[in-house]
Amino acid sequence: MDFYQAQDKYRQKQIKSFLSFCFKLILFFLAFIFGWWFGNGDKLVLIAENEKIITDYYNKENIIEKKLADTRLKLREANLALSAQNIQDNNSDFGKEAKKILAYSLAKGVSENEIINSIKLLSSNKVCNDIETKELAVSTDTFTPPENILSLFSGSLKLKVSSNDLDNSKVNQYFNPEKPIRAIFIYLGNNEIVEGKLPIIKKIMANKFLVQIKIFESKVRGAVMVDYQSCKI
Repeated sequence: MDFYQAQDKYRQKQIKSFLSFCFKLILFFLAFIFGWWFGNGDKLVLIAENEKIITDYYNKENIIEKKLADTRLKLREANLALSAQNIQDNNSDFGKEAKKILAYSLAKGVSENEIINSIKLLSSNKVCNDIETKELAVSTDTFTPPENILSLFSGSLKLKVSSNDLDNSKVNQYFNPEKPIRAIFIYLGNNEIVEGKLPIIKKIMANKFLVQIKIFESKVRGAVMVDYQSCKI
């Protein structure tokens, strides 16, 4: 074998090796593509099944919520019809005291609109402002603080709290928050006194407004905290 024949044989061997490498590379690439395609296809099937399950769940939930809302509405209508029937029935004691108070209020000259607004304010269909909190010093027999009157709602409602029960175990006598206190509500030219132990809750109705006040114990000695909120029908 001469030099040229040997060189030609070596070149053919290199070409065969290169073609074999390319064929293996193509097979590997095809195997990767088919594997990815089959794997991604299974993933898409799982995603579609999960979406179907979620959609069915939400559809069932919506149907149940609609049935529940319909049931609540029917129950409310039934309760209203039963209440109206009991009130209209002369042989029923249902609403007897309410009818007496209503007749008495109308006889005293209270307008029908005032009564209607008061009833509406007792219901849940009202819009209330955020609850605000202030601190109020308590007056006693031996000490009257400088700011012993709390002014609320631009001065339309004033509040004063006093106590006669002192904690004698202290060097400086302060009121005992566990004993009854006296709260004086000043509004519309009237002074309304409420006595009792903390917390004290008071509701004041005026036309279409409702004022809710809560007096409770403060961490500061000799003072109380006052939560107040106004609502409108």
